[in-house]
Amino acid sequence: MRTDMILHLGLLFCLGAAAAPTSSHNNDMQHPLLTENKNTIIIESSNHKQILVPGHNDAFYGPIPKAQQIFDIEFLEIAPSPILVNKYFFILLRGEIPPSTRQKLHLEPSDVANATLSITLSAVLEEGNRKQEARTYTIPLRTAELAEEAHLGIRNATGAYVDYLTLKGRNDILTDNWIPGPFVETGTWTFEIVASLTKDKNEVCLFALTLTQWLEGDGGW
Repeated sequence: MRTDMILHLGLLFCLGAAAAPTSSHNNDMQHPLLTENKNTIIIESSNHKQILVPGHNDAFYGPIPKAQQIFDIEFLEIAPSPILVNKYFFILLRGEIPPSTRQKLHLEPSDVANATLSITLSAVLEEGNRKQEARTYTIPLRTAELAEEAHLGIRNATGAYVDYLTLKGRNDILTDNWIPGPFVETGTWTFEIVASLTKDKNEVCLFALTLTQWLEGDGGW
């Protein structure tokens, strides 16, 4: 798969959480225990605990724990879900940095203006159970056209598009893209998205989300 296509695919595929239940091809989570506490849904298996991201999606918080993330996610919408190759899909992530967190960290507009988005993708391929080694790409977390068919947009609480996240009020992060089948090998793909900023030389996690799902591709790297 071309590097630029991997980048766009990874970014737009997964603004979502920590290793999702996906299909009959993924047997990592058998007989899970599901509990609900206020607006938090937790799935526990024999090996680990996963917290679902609210909204219509198959995503979980992670790889950085939810408690260490400062962007409070209201919901994550992915349509269609699961995502299909050779078709457009759309993602909306809504949330905000709570005022108490903003004040505690003494955040300034310049801090969020320089925020980044790191995308790590890996796969267990269907043919021969081969594994695709993880690759990580980092881009600015800003409104941008990533390609003719791939866009990242940020809106403030009034609905106006802005260059980067706002510190006051909610933010909408929107993406649209499509995954071309000829560039994808069939298998179980995992996308980890970590948004972060640097404050006083310390890295601060905005949000960290992971999505795992089966993709039927027509080609390969």
